[in-house]
Amino acid sequence: MKKRISALAAVALTLAGLWLLQRLLVPKYFGDVTEGAFTAEYYADEPDHEVLFLGDCEAYENFDPVYLWEHFGINSYIRGSAQQLVWQSYYMLEDALRYETPKVVVMNVLAMKYNEPQSEAYNRITLEGMKWGMPKIQAIRASMTEEENFIEYVFPILRYHERIFELKEDDLKYLFKKEKVAHNGYYLRADAKPAENVPGGKELSDYSFGDNAWNYLEKMADLCKEKGIELLLVKAPSLYPYWYDEWEKQIEDFAEKRDLPYLNYLELIEETGLDFETDTYDGGLHLNVYGADKITDHLGRFLKENYDLSDRRNEAGLAAEWDEKLRFYEEDMKRQLDEIAAKGTTPSVTPGTQEATPTPGAKPTPDVKNGEGAREGYAFLYKGVDIFMDAEAKPVIEALPQTVGVYVAPSCAFEGKDRVYNYGSFEIDTYELSGVEYISAVIFKDDLVETKEGAYIGMDESDVKALYGEGGDAGNGIVYEKGGMKLKIFLKDGAVTQIQYLSNILD
Repeated sequence: MKKRISALAAVALTLAGLWLLQRLLVPKYFGDVTEGAFTAEYYADEPDHEVLFLGDCEAYENFDPVYLWEHFGINSYIRGSAQQLVWQSYYMLEDALRYETPKVVVMNVLAMKYNEPQSEAYNRITLEGMKWGMPKIQAIRASMTEEENFIEYVFPILRYHERIFELKEDDLKYLFKKEKVAHNGYYLRADAKPAENVPGGKELSDYSFGDNAWNYLEKMADLCKEKGIELLLVKAPSLYPYWYDEWEKQIEDFAEKRDLPYLNYLELIEETGLDFETDTYDGGLHLNVYGADKITDHLGRFLKENYDLSDRRNEAGLAAEWDEKLRFYEEDMKRQLDEIAAKGTTPSVTPGTQEATPTPGAKPTPDVKNGEGAREGYAFLYKGVDIFMDAEAKPVIEALPQTVGVYVAPSCAFEGKDRVYNYGSFEIDTYELSGVEYISAVIFKDDLVETKEGAYIGMDESDVKALYGEGGDAGNGIVYEKGGMKLKIFLKDGAVTQIQYLSNILD
């Protein structure tokens, strides 16, 4: 008996030790990557929301549930997360329905651009905070990249064991406690950075949303109908990433087919009074609190006019809960404003700019040789400078003439930031890995530049094929692959409309 008791005690101590070690190693999502805490925070809130938001950063940074409560008495919550994919939004809704049935679900549609799993880092930011149940299991299986294993979600210690060498103060500070970071899912930002040099859209080989994305949007519409929930589709007014007319038409057609309302806030900028000089904190990607409240005011009026939503500010219990939330909101606002005043600058932390795991997820590492790139593919020659894909960007940018403008955006695919350098007739796009900036694309914008082989915008298709050969089918153009990159030449009515040098890392 003593031996059995000793054996059981040893097993219990081992399991407790592993549990404690796992809790230590799993990222705490405080500080730089607070989005990873959003999913779990939902469960601490009373499940009594009339309106539930779903979507990516365009949902949790552009709509303000606090404003909806203060001005309309609507109790709402944003179940949003960084790069939340359509199927993840669907399973977030399934999960929420285990606890409550909202009257309205607001779905932001930007994620329709993704048809396949994208990134382990963003998967974990979205999924690790979900409570276990069939929605989480199915969400993980639908979201995993080829490099991921389901067992590593069940036992995160298998994924994070190497973090033992990277532990920070927060890992100990938040070992057994969590501090609230969002406001009913909303990420408050009080700083401002005007939108300048925002790049336009690049021609795409195919503008069609994928079957997988459509399938889950259809499932969401069906689930809402089955549960008696009104589904409202929205497109937040973010200037970047670019929202194409072809994408807009597909959403409009879907909304009409399913008899769903759809609000595109890019088309309501004047009506809402949005000012991208003052109402965005990161150059047009996301709104600060001043911009979010302008959009939320319009949405609140739309919700009250079109749905059976009562003003609940007279409900004593709920009002008391919101009094606490308002105090936290005001404290957060004051803290940020004090930081801005003290530093004389805006806070430097930008959400969504760092990976949550030690690897860049499903994206391949570029073929970089001594920081100069593979130098085996097609290169663009300008002013004596050869520009290769996946080459280190710094020496190239320094050797070129001054840019017309530079646009910097938090990366949705890599760590760090993406940058677009505008040279008038062409642009250079870059990405960041391990603190080094690499070239991901060169995009021609007019016929004043040409490829090293002599192709230019306006050239006849036959002349292109005389230079490069038949090439592969790129939907509305031709693609030539060489040395780990692609040269895409887009055509319309037999003439070149755009030329793009692209790194394979963008696939």
